Amino acid sequence: MATFALLVAAAIAYPNFGVFHPDRGHIHYWDVYHYFMGAKYLPEVGYAHLYEATYVAGREMGALGDATIVRDPTTYEFRDVRSIDPAAVRARFTAERWRDFKRDLAFIGNHIREWPGPLLDRGYNDSPPRALLMHLLVRHVRPTSLSLTLLTAIDYALMLLALVAVWRAFGALPTALAFSFFWLSFFARFDYIGGSLLRWDWIAAILIAVAALAHERPVTAGVCLGYAALARIFPLVFLVPLAVKWLQALRRGERAPLVARTLAAAVAMLVVVVAGLLAAGESRTSMLEYVTKIQRHSREAATNSIGLSALIVFHRAPWRLNTDGSILVTEGEALAAQPPAWVAHAAAGAFFVLVLPLILAASPLTSLMYAVPLVFWGLSATGYYYSFLVLLVLLPWRDGWPDRVRLLQMALLTIIMAVDYAREAVSPDLVPLYYGASLGLAVFFVLWLAFEYARMLRVSDDVDPAPLPDSQRATVLTPGGLARRSPD
Repeated sequence: MATFALLVAAAIAYPNFGVFHPDRGHIHYWDVYHYFMGAKYLPEVGYAHLYEATYVAGREMGALGDATIVRDPTTYEFRDVRSIDPAAVRARFTAERWRDFKRDLAFIGNHIREWPGPLLDRGYNDSPPRALLMHLLVRHVRPTSLSLTLLTAIDYALMLLALVAVWRAFGALPTALAFSFFWLSFFARFDYIGGSLLRWDWIAAILIAVAALAHERPVTAGVCLGYAALARIFPLVFLVPLAVKWLQALRRGERAPLVARTLAAAVAMLVVVVAGLLAAGESRTSMLEYVTKIQRHSREAATNSIGLSALIVFHRAPWRLNTDGSILVTEGEALAAQPPAWVAHAAAGAFFVLVLPLILAASPLTSLMYAVPLVFWGLSATGYYYSFLVLLVLLPWRDGWPDRVRLLQMALLTIIMAVDYAREAVSPDLVPLYYGASLGLAVFFVLWLAFEYARMLRVSDDVDPAPLPDSQRATVLTPGGLARRSPD
């Protein structure tokens, strides 16, 4: 009962106790503008022309008169609106689609107070496979309060599905603690992308993959990991530990059907989808635009980025006071402070070498958690992607209860999240807030690695915290009535 109460309390707290976005409701219209308009009109605007089309349509409707610049989503440079050719923009649309674009923009735009702010954002960032999926989902949908409510509810349905899958695989208490951490996490909170379109599909896919591996269902696990990689690219890193486990078995002359079939399903998913997109001539332009955009995006030192590169940037770049007294770092100075790409690659490579013995000693399922810090050291993803920290709370569970070292790691991670919330309560300035968050995670991952080695040396035979197959488990009763599984 207490476990269920914890889960319900966290779920209620996630949408700010029903306040959602204060004074804005349950839909994140700024984000919806990018992910609805960008996906629905992908054939017309691609990855490069959403802001141009928005400006031209807005001016035709008597809006956006105060907009003087827009961002080029492929170069991230600002351009004067006088350089936009309205005729060229309209030529990308049929007359009917242009009317629809203006109608949809009018509805969504009327719910955004920060205009022309969205035109200075960084565009529509879905990968081509996921952009096509989103396009098919919303192509014939007219935005209304009801339709957007239903679309944004897909994320909640996917996370509920993931919760059920994890509950069946790991049990009540691990699931309650993991999802409570997820919903209360500083990074995964509702404020950032709650009420958006399909923003949690990739993490739901990873959690379902973890549950499938626990149940020894490699095809399901591989397809879900492949989908997560197609949706957000960086989840490819979660295939690395599995590849190591497969090579380890191959070197020993052993068969590893669970790992091999998981990897085969993931690779097949990636190859089939990418090959299908390449075969569609109409998609090549979008793919080229995306590659150009994502290369530029990877060099972006955004304020809300978390990772080693972001930590270096905001340590080196000068902090300045804005006119309203807030702290800022200019885009030019942040870009100039970027370390060479090899720094992050070297750091990720070094950390991989350090965790390699731990991966080799772990079960295939547990090995996935050693991919988590590689994202921090090598990629510097946007803050909300760190929802995958939930794996560090879920995967350590063994037969219903982790050892003391793993509990200490979870407690330390939770304290770091609490410290981030406390610093935000003192000052909401984003530069020091996210700089501190990156610094906190850097310290955590160093300590986490030390704890993992201490644990391995102390309990050399404790290498498989994954639930055993049903055929090898027997139910016993633990203190508090928690059902645990132990070998027959």
